[in-house]
This record gives sequence, structure tokens and C-alpha cells, in this order.
Amino acid sequence: MSGPFREDVRVVVAPMEGCWRRIGVGGDRTCVELETFIHCRNCPVLTAAARTFFDREAPAGYLESWREILEQPEQAVDGGAVAVLVFRRGAEWLALPASVLVEVTPPRRVHRLPHRHETLLEGLVNIRGQLQVCVDLGRLLGVEPATADETAAAASSAGPAARLLVVERAGDRGPERWVFGVDEVAGVQRVPAAALRAVPSTVGMAANRATAALFAWQERTVGLLDEKRLLDGLRAQVSG
Repeated sequence: MSGPFREDVRVVVAPMEGCWRRIGVGGDRTCVELETFIHCRNCPVLTAAARTFFDREAPAGYLESWREILEQPEQAVDGGAVAVLVFRRGAEWLALPASVLVEVTPPRRVHRLPHRHETLLEGLVNIRGQLQVCVDLGRLLGVEPATADETAAAASSAGPAARLLVVERAGDRGPERWVFGVDEVAGVQRVPAAALRAVPSTVGMAANRATAALFAWQERTVGLLDEKRLLDGLRAQVSG
């Protein structure tokens, strides 16, 4: 960058405004100072610009707004709230504790296994260079596929898309990891403990046997799955 900060430069030239975005690393890299400083973050011009930015006067009303925010009483946090990942499989909305979630990824190619076409084991899927077991969650839970109308309604909403969920729990022989596909992911939600209610024995939810509780979310009833029952069921059916 040009040079009032270089002792060996005799002619003082005012630096170009925003030069790091034009002739620096964020631009065409024609600045001769890059030979000395390598990167704009090492150049005194950028340092001086940053200092000017932080030393400028606050805009009108800025300090008053922050004072009002800081003077507000602290809100109590519900220590009993549980973080869950809400998703849709077929026609049902379900959730799993976020503590077992490893990641959510776009659909990937599933490598089928010979002689295992009629089970909930779908095959192996490559997740970050490692082959993981992919299973059919809907088959395990007995969840019916979404109807054509439900699929069309979902497609016309805010852009839901099928995803793969990677979950994991500790095991006697090391971490136990599973992958299964879902039709839509709504994200992680914090559900107050008081909002969880017991599952009635007459509930019509297909996944009743693996559901630990129910809660309301955006005018829907969501079944919170018991991760132990769910993963134990996966292991029993795949191993069998």
C-alpha cells in the first residue's frame, strides 16, 4: 500500500481509500507494498483504517439504545428445556434430542448390500470419507409415506428438502453411529420441560412405541423419540 508509513519512501502519497479491496489481497494484488507486507492485514494502512473506524463517534441514539438494552432485567433461563432436532418422516413430525445428532447432510448415494433388500438396512453411505450404516427409519417406526397432497404442500412451502441425519451414541465397543433419511428438517428447537406431555395409549401416531413424549410446535404435534429405544431397535433388527 502507498506510503506515508514507509521510511524509505520520499514522496508522501495518500493511500487509496479501501485499497485492500482494490489493489490488495481483496482486489487485483497490484499494490507494490505486498512485496514487503505479504498480506494487507500486516500493512500500517489497514491498521490505521481500522483504528479510524473504531475511534469514530457513535451514531445518534446508539449509546442510548444500548443503555436501554443493558438496563432490562435479566430473563430467567429455563434450565429444564431440552434441545431437539425437529424433522418430518413420511406423514409424521418427529424429534430427537440434539445431543445424539452428529450432522445433517444432503442425500447421498447409498451402496446396497447383497441379500439385504427386504430389511430396514438400506446399505452403506459415504459420510466424510467413512462408510456408515444407512437404515430406513420409516420402516422401523412403521411410519406411512406422505400422501401426494402432503408432498406437494411441502414442496410449495419454504423449500424443504430431504436430508440424511447422522446420529451417534456411546457404546461398549466405542461410538455407535447410524444414518437415516428424512423428508424435511425444521432445525433445532428448545422445548420447555413443561411443554412435554405423556403419550396417550390411544394415540394414533405410528411411531408410538419409540415415542417418549409429545409437544406442540407450529400447530403440529411432534413426537419426541426416545433415543435409547430407537437405537436399540435399530441394532436389534440390523443385527438380526
